[in-house]
Amino acid sequence: MIQAPATRDAPGFETLYTLVRENLDPGAGDIPVDRLMQVFRRLSDLYDTDVSSPLNMGYFCIDADAASITAMDETNRRGANVAVRGQHPASAAFEQYGVDLLLAAFGIDLASGAGHFTACGTEANHTAMIVALTDRFSHRNPRCRAYDPGLCRDGTGREEPYEYWRHGALPLTVRPALYVSPQTHVSIEKNARNLIGTASIRTVPVDGDLRMDVGALAEAMAADADSGAYLPFMVIGSVGATPSGIVDPLGEIGDVCRRFGAWFHVDAPWGAIAAFSPRLRKTCLAGLDAADSLIFDPHKTLVPLGAGGCGMFLCRHREAVERAFNVSGGAVGRHEFAYLSLQGSRANSGLRVLTSILQPEALAQRIGGEAALGDTLRRLLREAGWEIVNRTPLPVVCAVHPAMRAGAFTAADAVRHLRAEGVLAWAEALRPGEPDAVRLGIISRRTTEESVRFVVERLSTFAAEQG
Repeated sequence: MIQAPATRDAPGFETLYTLVRENLDPGAGDIPVDRLMQVFRRLSDLYDTDVSSPLNMGYFCIDADAASITAMDETNRRGANVAVRGQHPASAAFEQYGVDLLLAAFGIDLASGAGHFTACGTEANHTAMIVALTDRFSHRNPRCRAYDPGLCRDGTGREEPYEYWRHGALPLTVRPALYVSPQTHVSIEKNARNLIGTASIRTVPVDGDLRMDVGALAEAMAADADSGAYLPFMVIGSVGATPSGIVDPLGEIGDVCRRFGAWFHVDAPWGAIAAFSPRLRKTCLAGLDAADSLIFDPHKTLVPLGAGGCGMFLCRHREAVERAFNVSGGAVGRHEFAYLSLQGSRANSGLRVLTSILQPEALAQRIGGEAALGDTLRRLLREAGWEIVNRTPLPVVCAVHPAMRAGAFTAADAVRHLRAEGVLAWAEALRPGEPDAVRLGIISRRTTEESVRFVVERLSTFAAEQG
C-alpha cells in the first residue's frame, strides 16, 4: 500500500510570503473571501506538513477527526465566551464537565482541585509557576522568612505580611530556586525569563536512562537551602519528555519535594495520555499523587489544534490557584475561569475534548494500540541493526545506527532522507559526547504497522548505502 507523505518540498518563507502578498493585495481592490480561501488552500496543500499522514512521526500534533471538527464548528459558530459571568452558562457547564472528567482521570479531588484549558502547554506551565510562587513565597510558609518587611507596605505606609501575589519578588533577599533536568521542556526556561529570571534555574543531572537523578536533586536542594542564597520552591518532573519520551521517577521526586517544602509540578503535555490506558497508567503515572500540579495538552493526543490550542493546567490546590488569580473582589465559582487563570476571553475547548473522553473504551484501545506500534517500531529497528537509546513505555523511539557512531552519516542526514521519502522525523541530541539520535513517534491515528515497516525499511536502506 502506498503511504501518503507527511512532508512536501517547499520554497523558503520569504518566497511564500511574497506569493501571499502578491495574490492578496487589497490595494488593487477588495479581496473576496472565496479568493482568500482559494489561495490558502492551494498553498497549504502544496507546502504544509500533512499531520494526518500515517508517516507523520515528528512533532506531537494529532490529526483531525469528524467528531472534533463537528465540536469545533459548534463552538465557533456560537462564539461562546466561557470566561464572562453568566453569558454562556450552558457552554460553561460543558466546559466544567470536561475539566472535571480530566481532573478525575488524574486522581485530583474535584472538591479541592482546580483546572482549566489553556492555549498551549507553555501557558499551562506559566500558570503553574505563578501558582507555585504565590503558594510558596508567602508569610504563611514557615520556610519563607528571607524578605525585607520594609518593602511590604500598604498604601498608608504600614507594614503588612509578605505575599508574592501582592508584593512580587522585590522584597525577597534570597533567589527562588527552580529545579529541572536536561530533558525538561524549554517552555520552563521561557516562563522563568518572565517571572524570576533564568539565574533561578538549577539543572539537575540525569541517570543512564535520561531520568532526573533523584539523589542529585536532593543534594542540590540541600546545598541551596543551606547556602542562604536560594530558596527551593519548585521542581519540574516530566512524563513523556519531548526529546526522548522518558518518564521521571515521580514518587521519588515527590518525596524530595516534601522534604524541602517545594512545589512539585509535572510537565506531561503528551505523556499524560497514559491516564486513559490501564497498561500505560501503571508504568507512566505511578507517583503522580505526589504532584501538586500537572499540564496536559489534549491537542497533542485527543483533538486537533483547530481554531486554537487546547492545553490544560490541573492542580490539587484550588485555594492556591484562586489566591494567584482571583481579582473579582469576592468568592468565585469553580467554573469562573477568568478568576482562576491568566485568561480573559476564551472559547469553549471542553466540547471537543468530550468527543474523545466520553468514549473511554475506544480511547483506551487506541492508546494501547499506539503503544504496541511503538514496541513494534523498536523491535524492527533492533532487528535491522539499530540501537535504541531511549527507555520509555510511551510510543516514541530514539535510535542510533553503528554507522552513525563510526561517522558515516548523522541523524540530520537520516532525517533529511526520510523527509524526501515523505516521513516526518526529528534529530535529537540526548547525551553529551554521543551522536544525535533519529527520533520517531507514533502520532497520527492513521499510522499502522505497515507504516512502521515502511519507515524502518527506508532508514535501513539509507544506513546500508552510507556504510
